[in-house]
Amino acid sequence: MEKGRKTIKSRWIKNILAVTIAVLIALALTILYSVYTRYITTAELTVRARLSSTVDNFFSYYNTNDENFFALGANDFVENFAYKDIMELLVLDKNGETVVSSNAFGASVTSGNEDYSEALVSYNCTGKSVCKTVDGERVLALSYILRNDTGENYGALRYLVSLEDAYKQFFYISLLVILFFGLIITLLSISGRYFVSSIVRPLEKINSITKVIARGDFSVRLNSDTDDEIGELSESINEMTSRLKEAEAMKNDFISTVSHEIRTPLTAIKGWGETLKNINNNPDLTSKGLDIIISETERLSDMVEELLDFSRMQNGNMKFNFEAFNIVEVLDEVYLTYKQKAETENKQLTKFYDSESCLLIKGDEGKIRQVLINIADNAIKYSDESSCIKIGLERNEKYVTIYFIDNGRGISEKDLPHIKEKFYKADNTVRGTGIGLAVADEIIKQHNGNLNIRSKIGEGTVAEIVLPVWLTEEK
Repeated sequence: MEKGRKTIKSRWIKNILAVTIAVLIALALTILYSVYTRYITTAELTVRARLSSTVDNFFSYYNTNDENFFALGANDFVENFAYKDIMELLVLDKNGETVVSSNAFGASVTSGNEDYSEALVSYNCTGKSVCKTVDGERVLALSYILRNDTGENYGALRYLVSLEDAYKQFFYISLLVILFFGLIITLLSISGRYFVSSIVRPLEKINSITKVIARGDFSVRLNSDTDDEIGELSESINEMTSRLKEAEAMKNDFISTVSHEIRTPLTAIKGWGETLKNINNNPDLTSKGLDIIISETERLSDMVEELLDFSRMQNGNMKFNFEAFNIVEVLDEVYLTYKQKAETENKQLTKFYDSESCLLIKGDEGKIRQVLINIADNAIKYSDESSCIKIGLERNEKYVTIYFIDNGRGISEKDLPHIKEKFYKADNTVRGTGIGLAVADEIIKQHNGNLNIRSKIGEGTVAEIVLPVWLTEEK
């Protein structure tokens, strides 16, 4: 693995697991804070209720204007306090010093009197704080300022209630929350690592296989036992490999075919050139030789042009010159050219259209002629001797259909879906490069038309070229 490369596992840990853990920790802290606040609030409300009741009793039985109350009655008041077994009640003087205490905890508070200071400035004369006893026990302290009829402060009542039980409960709950969220994080980490590994391992295998494929070995295959996206990817790669293997085989056949196709006319040209060089005063043989040389040269030229068109098509650089032209005239030229060729091969070429009619389409005349020549040449080439090839033309308001019908050997169902693919040849015994129909199909598509081929073995083939009519033609 390359240094510094970010893997799926590292990105998962950074972007998903870390964020999830952070969210879970924040949630756990929120829960713990809520629990803590609830316990403290519950204890505070309980103490406030007791304090309110005690204050009401105090004002009912004692003279709030009696400055000697703390010396005379505070002790009796505290002694009669009903809840001194669970909380401590203190009576403070106006300086905040303890006058008397129920001392339910067996010791006085040694740290903090913030509750008294808060009560002095509070609008409701109460204050609270959390402090400790001399034994280190945490208690909740609430103070209430006692005022006489003139509003003068002459002391305070102070409640102390233990928070130890609340803290113990909070500790146990905190432990359970930590264990629960820790278990969730552990399970999440384990399941996440397993899930990521279930993706990474197949991807690593796919990566290694694709490197083998990139080196040109198309025999390898991916085995996947899942029906998810990884399985679909594996199947797609297997299908791609099969197609690449087929394409490689077709490419090799194409190179072999093109080499043979080029060698044949070159051999003829060379042979006749040497023959003409050595003959003397034989006009008939000289004329025949020159005709063959010209014919084979034209064949080579057509082959080179076809290869160039294929290269332009592959690169998306095929140029078109769209102009209005009479498709009937072009079709008739092709018919006249191949009628003689068919006769020399003991085949018959007939037409079913009016040569004098005018049917305008808008397109590249040269490219359309090239397509018609290719289809006509195939129809003659794949037909046996004494066969009949028919050329027809039909039109409606929007489209013109040119068809070539032969009663030749036909195309098998296996080959028919692939005959317009590049390098594909249904019959390798017949001359041709296997790219003519691919180029023709692309040309027709660029004219917003369709090239349709129907065929059956032993019955022949029908090739249809459908092109849009130029609707602005004069009627």
